[in-house]
Amino acid sequence: MKFTLNWLQQYVQLHSIAPGKLADDLTMLGLEVDSVDPLYEELSGLLTAKVISVTPHPNADKLTLCQVEAGGNTLQVVCGAPNVRKDFCGVIALPGMILPGNIKIKKSKVRGVESQGMLCSERELGLSEEHTGILELPDDTQHGQSFLEVSGLRDMLIEVDLTPNRPDCASVIGIAREVAGIYRTQLSIPFENIAYKQASSSFSVEVD
Repeated sequence: MKFTLNWLQQYVQLHSIAPGKLADDLTMLGLEVDSVDPLYEELSGLLTAKVISVTPHPNADKLTLCQVEAGGNTLQVVCGAPNVRKDFCGVIALPGMILPGNIKIKKSKVRGVESQGMLCSERELGLSEEHTGILELPDDTQHGQSFLEVSGLRDMLIEVDLTPNRPDCASVIGIAREVAGIYRTQLSIPFENIAYKQASSSFSVEVD
């Protein structure tokens, strides 16, 4: 049985309980936890960024020079995405990072102009096959923030080795019920658009 911490917290609040402690407590309850692994760990260094200016590349018609703010730094990035523009909010990979697919980010010269990072598409981040443009974040996104935190992608994958006598825990709601019992917290199971109708019916019974 595999589930993520964020998924579990849709049904029960963990109140900052560490994943390791949760794993130990589930194991003590008889739900042996095989593994607790971070998701998207290779994206942990990505930052949100804001493009403050866009000018044509002097040596390439299809490239632009972008001045990009990422926290306290202003960086020059060569970009070929058609959707980049002034005040664009996106995701920047800085030199030293290795993205999915073993894409190594480093300072480099692109057609004779230095580029100090890369504005990333969803495909370059391993999130989808979309690569017609770079990933766009909401306009009010603060630059210099962790992309994993802003996007809600920071998560843990937990695997539980279920025994045949615990079919009640073969769903994330079943696990959440056990967690609510361990920490004496509220189990929240959302139901939407359920209509209840009071009615009485009569029927006959014949005994032969």
